[in-house]
Amino acid sequence: MKIFFGLLIIIFLAFSGYHLTFRRFRLPLFARLFYLTGTEFLFLGLLLGPQFLNILDRETNKGLEPLSALLLGWIGMLFGFQFEIAKLRRFPFEFLGAAFMEGLITFGWILFGIYGVLSAFSNMPEHIKIVLSVTLAAVGASTGQTGLALLSPNTVARSPGVIKLLTYISSIDGLIALPIFGMVFLFCPQFFKTFSWVGQLKWGLSASLGLVLLYILFLTRRRKEKELILVVIGMAVLTSGTASVLHFSPLLINFFVGFCLVNLSSEKERIFDILISVEKPAYLLLLVFLGVNWRLDSPWILLMGAGYCLCRLLGKFFGGFAITRLNPEMNHYPPQLGFGLLDMGGLSLAILLDFQQGFPGHITGNAVSVVLTAVICNNFINFCFLDRLLKKGE
Repeated sequence: MKIFFGLLIIIFLAFSGYHLTFRRFRLPLFARLFYLTGTEFLFLGLLLGPQFLNILDRETNKGLEPLSALLLGWIGMLFGFQFEIAKLRRFPFEFLGAAFMEGLITFGWILFGIYGVLSAFSNMPEHIKIVLSVTLAAVGASTGQTGLALLSPNTVARSPGVIKLLTYISSIDGLIALPIFGMVFLFCPQFFKTFSWVGQLKWGLSASLGLVLLYILFLTRRRKEKELILVVIGMAVLTSGTASVLHFSPLLINFFVGFCLVNLSSEKERIFDILISVEKPAYLLLLVFLGVNWRLDSPWILLMGAGYCLCRLLGKFFGGFAITRLNPEMNHYPPQLGFGLLDMGGLSLAILLDFQQGFPGHITGNAVSVVLTAVICNNFINFCFLDRLLKKGE
């Protein structure tokens, strides 16, 4: 009974918050930094979790895992729909190279930084260090577009070239982080219960290709709007369920399905409209699920969160600096380009929730809490650094 009660509460919060959040009310800057990014739903999840009201306790969270898997699958499919090859070709090749360079440099900087800290101050097993380092690097390498979307039209008009490049990079660099993050599931304990990792990869690839073929067959005939909605929901449920059975990432498998559908299906525009229609409620649900397991019982969490935020800032700065100095076509952009890529968007949080679902435990809870603390810190510095960058780029 408590599971149904918890389910009703979080769905009510998500869909009621959708009508109130992301709107430009006259609020102080401090409040707007939270309100316009939906960050208050992290604190709502914390309030509902075991540390306060305990409405969403551990047993309830376990019962809601199918919902969180579906949520991850929906986000993964939506992210995959952003990579339509025909549309990506319209942008200069230099933009694609810049996005990959920035993503790799940021990923590498955070990866070796986290691994070095864990090796120096922790006696964890080697495979746990690798899993944590790769996951936190993937989370940090991904960039959101919330800060860019909140810019005023006058600000955008003053630096259109910089805004265009930042928007492109922030939508592409997750393409590096997500597949690399999927490799951490090779270290998942449940991964080896039925097959070897080679066998699991074969099963995962075969299942993904089979599902893609099945979906394309479903979509060969033009369907009515209600029928198409049922097909899309069924796709997300079936693919996410298959990933859960295989103890793999629902986020990554659905990303692969979305990428294939957007490049092979003639119904891609209608499917995208269905997926995007619930993007904001899905994002708010994501924040609630993460907030439930957020731990603030130690000052070390706050300190490590600030350290992770600083490490990511340096990685983004070095990535942006390399773009503008190593690529002759990008020399006219300001060297502080990375300051416009500090926003941690929905994909970063989805990777974090996927990691939390796939690797439950005390260490995972601490790692998630550190990153969520960094998200709060990042909300304060993101707009300041972005404003500074745009003034330099005018």
